[in-house]
Amino acid sequence: MEYTIEVHPWNLFPKKTPIKKLIIGSFPPNKMVIKLGCKMKYIDEIVKVNKRVTKSFDFFYGSQQNKFWSLFFKSQNINLDFSDLDTLKQWLTKNQWGVTDIVLKTTRRKDSPSDNDLVPKEWNIDLIEKVLKMNTVKNIYFTSKWVQKNFIKIIKPSLHQNISKHLLISPSPSGIRVISKDILQSFPKNKNESNKDFRFRYFEYVLLNC
Repeated sequence: MEYTIEVHPWNLFPKKTPIKKLIIGSFPPNKMVIKLGCKMKYIDEIVKVNKRVTKSFDFFYGSQQNKFWSLFFKSQNINLDFSDLDTLKQWLTKNQWGVTDIVLKTTRRKDSPSDNDLVPKEWNIDLIEKVLKMNTVKNIYFTSKWVQKNFIKIIKPSLHQNISKHLLISPSPSGIRVISKDILQSFPKNKNESNKDFRFRYFEYVLLNC
């Protein structure tokens, strides 16, 4: 069963300043998107969730369950209150980091948050290709294998063939359940190392060395 079409609430950050490093994810969890036909109601629900229930914030990887920003800053030894959205945006802009997702509109199978259960209705092709054309992007970071696979499939190769591309371990709760064999082959786990500790060490390696 497929559900209501969901629309991405942010598209890209920043939109008017240079981007040298680009983070590309899939699509926000269903509690943080705009549902066609009930935009204002859904935004009100987000505010309620942010302030009273989960302490999530209205931005990419803003769900409390998603560990992207804590992994991102801790792995680079950056002391920043990323829950302060203005501070986070200022840091990204100053350091020329961009954030976007590969899907603009989608439905979901089983109302699931998994990338594999997304049924994209509109890809974010135009915006991503515009970023690659208008900026000197040196590195692209994918937050899942699903994102990486679809990026290669839909984005013109000529726009990214000279850009370094890196696969991160998913920052969602599912990211530490099963680690990709491709990642483990190139970056082995230490003996008795937990998946949680390995994910942090891998983020640290990729963000500091790639």
